[in-house]
Amino acid sequence: MMVMSSWARASLNPRVRLRRRDVIRRFLAPFILLFILFLFGAAVAAPLPITINANARYHRVAAKIGTICEAQGPRIAAELGLTRLEPIEIDVVDDVHAYNREHGGRLPEWGIAFAVLEENRIIVDVKRATREFNSLDEVVPHELSHILVHQRAPDVHFPLWFLEGCAQWQAREWSMVDQWELVQGVWQHSSPRLSDMYGRYPAEETRAQQAYRVAYAGFTDLFAEVGFDDLAPFLAEAERQRSFENGFRTYFGYSVAEYQAFFQDGFEKKYGSAWMALQSGPLLAFAAGLFLIVILRYWIRRRRKFARLDD
Repeated sequence: MMVMSSWARASLNPRVRLRRRDVIRRFLAPFILLFILFLFGAAVAAPLPITINANARYHRVAAKIGTICEAQGPRIAAELGLTRLEPIEIDVVDDVHAYNREHGGRLPEWGIAFAVLEENRIIVDVKRATREFNSLDEVVPHELSHILVHQRAPDVHFPLWFLEGCAQWQAREWSMVDQWELVQGVWQHSSPRLSDMYGRYPAEETRAQQAYRVAYAGFTDLFAEVGFDDLAPFLAEAERQRSFENGFRTYFGYSVAEYQAFFQDGFEKKYGSAWMALQSGPLLAFAAGLFLIVILRYWIRRRRKFARLDD
């Protein structure tokens, strides 16, 4: 009796041989496909068209800026509906005053980074950036948002509150402290109105920060109802009409002036009430901390009391 190996049986039986090939083909096909996709993805993937100009002394700052751009740039562009980016220059400098003189003194004294829209350029003050904790993680995406909004809708003149509110939202820089400062601004009647924020921010830093917070509230309230996914199609409509006001009315169904008045009325009612103080995050945190201190003090006093009894 002759016993044939499985290889011999397969070679004599064409059906078996075909079945084996099918199994191998099915097994290898997914891996081949993944390999092709990997190669294709590696071929089409390209870095963001951003050039960072920095002195060799500031190579660490430049490297961090590059990392932030790579991590946040694609998301910011996608949120704006921007599919093709024009080249962007980022200058890391230690003498912002020279740039300020070149641009007619438009740069605020307290800024860390600045976007020069017509040049597709971001200027980073390396001295301020290295003194402020975690500042680059916020200001680089913020200024990148300004540049990319301009690329997305270059023919549209946006009000300042919209641009700054959008940049803060895209940079994810809103905090509990900002919320508290916003409420305080309303209580003290020091917050500007959206209708006042069309040109430049106040030169004084405290006033400018108050304007930033109101701009964030105005922008986020606008898209809170319809959803932030509507940002990209709205920008497309504004660019199509080459007008913020006309695009706004077409897309949202009411004028910019009507929205600003509606927002101001709701803004003052929401944040101006005494009840709002009880809902504010910092005050709740303070109350919770005070409660823990009282409990801890009570627990220590009880321990001391029982210790004296034991003696």
